[in-house]
Amino acid sequence: MTRKGILMKFFSGMILALFALALNAQPTLTDVINAFNAGAEEVNSGNFDTAIVKFEETIALADQLGAEGDEMKANAKAQIPALHYRMALDAYKEKDIAGAIAKFEKTVEACDQYGNDDIREKSLKYIPQLYYALGNTQVKDEELDAALASFNKAIEYQPDYARAIYGKALVYKKQNDDAMMIATMEEAIKVGTSSGDDKTTEAATKTLKDHFMNAGKLAFKDEEFDKAIQNFEASNKYNSQDPESYYLTCVIYGKQGDFDKAVEYGLKAVQYEKADDQAKIWYEIGNAYMGLVEYDKACEAFKKALVEPYLTAVKYKMENVLNCK
Repeated sequence: MTRKGILMKFFSGMILALFALALNAQPTLTDVINAFNAGAEEVNSGNFDTAIVKFEETIALADQLGAEGDEMKANAKAQIPALHYRMALDAYKEKDIAGAIAKFEKTVEACDQYGNDDIREKSLKYIPQLYYALGNTQVKDEELDAALASFNKAIEYQPDYARAIYGKALVYKKQNDDAMMIATMEEAIKVGTSSGDDKTTEAATKTLKDHFMNAGKLAFKDEEFDKAIQNFEASNKYNSQDPESYYLTCVIYGKQGDFDKAVEYGLKAVQYEKADDQAKIWYEIGNAYMGLVEYDKACEAFKKALVEPYLTAVKYKMENVLNCK
């Protein structure tokens, strides 16, 4: 081997040896402090992501150093969850819903890794609200499957979140999935009642009442009377003081010749209807009493229906059929 070759081999060996020593060198407390200070400088410059990387480096160096680096390690660990939380709040203030969700979830992960129960708890309060807001936006954009996923995530984080459950039910309503809509609205009522969310409970109750009422009226129009009664009875579960469902049920029973039932439901309708709007109900009750051959009661009912558009028909029945006094 030539002299030049020997020298090249020697220097190559020296470089490798020095590199190996550098790799195996034990960090000093100064190294740990310098890494921490670098992170602090990035915080002051507003570079939070870079600051987190520097604090993670601080922790890694402190782990290598041992007990001497424990204090700086603790200081670095305290910074990381707080910085994640700060970035999450910034995204929230900027109304970047998706970004805020990701950052709050990252904050929770950081709290689990480095500790900070207070920040963790605060983050967990934001996350379901943000998923709920995202779901509402997706509903408006007709992204219904995505909305369902968002509402489900909100509920996953907060099982008693009645508004998110109600949001799911509205998605099913838009998808014309009546079975899932009804079941989910029922769940919203149950959860809303137990959690004290009266507003959501009332909204879900009204939605179900209107759903069954509208279905009953459609069936009534199509002369599917058994189906109509079934829906009116379901509607009454959510509002037992709605005169319209009782009135239409009275009409159906009158058409079917079940006059006892017609009277029963007619009197229920009168109980909840305003006085100025009762004439149509008394007219049906009067007809039912006629069918039962209870003419005195029919006369009393018809006397309360002596207004248009029933006036002519009522007068005729009272004077020529019932001979009312």
